[in-house]
Amino acid sequence: MRILVTAFGPFAGRPENASSLALRGLKEIFPQLLTRILPVDSVIAPARMKQALKQLRPDALIMLGEAEGSQKIRLETTAWNELNFGVPDNAGRLRTSRPFISNAPASLASTLPLETIHQRLIDSGQEACFSNDAGRYLCNQLFFVARHFIESRNIACPAGFIHLPLAHDYSTDRAIAALAEVIGAL
Repeated sequence: MRILVTAFGPFAGRPENASSLALRGLKEIFPQLLTRILPVDSVIAPARMKQALKQLRPDALIMLGEAEGSQKIRLETTAWNELNFGVPDNAGRLRTSRPFISNAPASLASTLPLETIHQRLIDSGQEACFSNDAGRYLCNQLFFVARHFIESRNIACPAGFIHLPLAHDYSTDRAIAALAEVIGAL
């Protein structure tokens, strides 16, 4: 199975992003994974996501981001066709509330087997929860763009988004172990 896992680079003045730290460790365990670390840029990241989906043609897509203030791994259930940046992206863009893909639904659901993933995480001692709000920043944007791209082209590729707590709240080794369970669920 060809699994594409994406993460984000640093933003908001932090030197690292918990998602890219975990992705690097996950790649060591599963060298066959297809991976991309995307910039926190509301124009470049979605374009690179679409390009990766076209070129790599994965059988499954797992998108990762970090969630400041979270103490649990958040399995995002819903992507929203709305942006409302509280802080600018790394290119200085500050997007305000509006649909960003016209003639698209207001929301799209994750197509990952979230119940199975959640159970595996809990059974392995991880702290995980479901979330129906991926925020209105780039995590949500990328989640929606990927799901819309896949759905509009009738591609058979389960896709979803997982938020990791910041590395100082949930160790990178623990996050890597959790993501290994996610891969196992697929």
